[in-house]
Amino acid sequence: MSDVSQTVMPPKRHTRCEPLTGVRCFHKPWAMLQVFSIKLKAYLQDIGSSAEVYGFIAIRDGEDYRRNYLFNRSRADPVTINTTRDYLPLLSPVRGMSMAYECLIEVDIRIKGDKEDMTLVDGCSDLIEGRCTYDTELECTMDDINGGAIFDFAIFRRAFEATIELNFTKVSAGGMEVKMCGYTAFSKHLYYFMDEQCDCDRFVTSAGKHPQYFVAAVPFEDTLFLDFVEGKLSVPFKAAVHGSQEKEYRFHNGAVVSVTVSWSMPYN
Repeated sequence: MSDVSQTVMPPKRHTRCEPLTGVRCFHKPWAMLQVFSIKLKAYLQDIGSSAEVYGFIAIRDGEDYRRNYLFNRSRADPVTINTTRDYLPLLSPVRGMSMAYECLIEVDIRIKGDKEDMTLVDGCSDLIEGRCTYDTELECTMDDINGGAIFDFAIFRRAFEATIELNFTKVSAGGMEVKMCGYTAFSKHLYYFMDEQCDCDRFVTSAGKHPQYFVAAVPFEDTLFLDFVEGKLSVPFKAAVHGSQEKEYRFHNGAVVSVTVSWSMPYN
């Protein structure tokens, strides 16, 4: 806990298999944590219907025990929330979150005040392998005196890390706003990648690789469908131990994006 640095482990560490024997691959799906959304709720009666909040929410796993941020805003760059119950705009994790041993959820969210700031939620919660419910979407609340953070998440017993990268080969004049969500065929989970619930740049001005990538845990033998919310067919990507898949999507306005999904396991 004294190490407040961000994880330096990148995604796609095992996209290419290099087995020690040179013949047989020993990699396999592993237990992973997936956080779908986080909502905040204030229990205070004197702060009005909205508030500016800042702070961080991070996951520490057994890979390096460093922070893998899901939310990270300074006091100078807060977000405004509805204090009744509102979603936080989340960052994509730097890499997949392994549940090979355990995960620690670390929360420190504060309300920005005119004269004095106030702590909304401050605390930790651990998820321990073998003591949790697998393959079921769950909701749990981390409560504090002034508010609560409500987590919508799942712990998959066997899953792969999916890293999604976008390369826009054609963009309409004046740019365009892009939305992208995902869902799985069998487990029926919904992922938000480029949406109001996500802390990412959704406006694309010119052709080129999108500066942000998106990481998700996808259950073994499932298929991740990527949907650009236009009413067209979603783009399917079958979960795999290794490798990358690239597919093209054409928007209604004529723009074109090349979508690459790289598969890896999260455990070293």
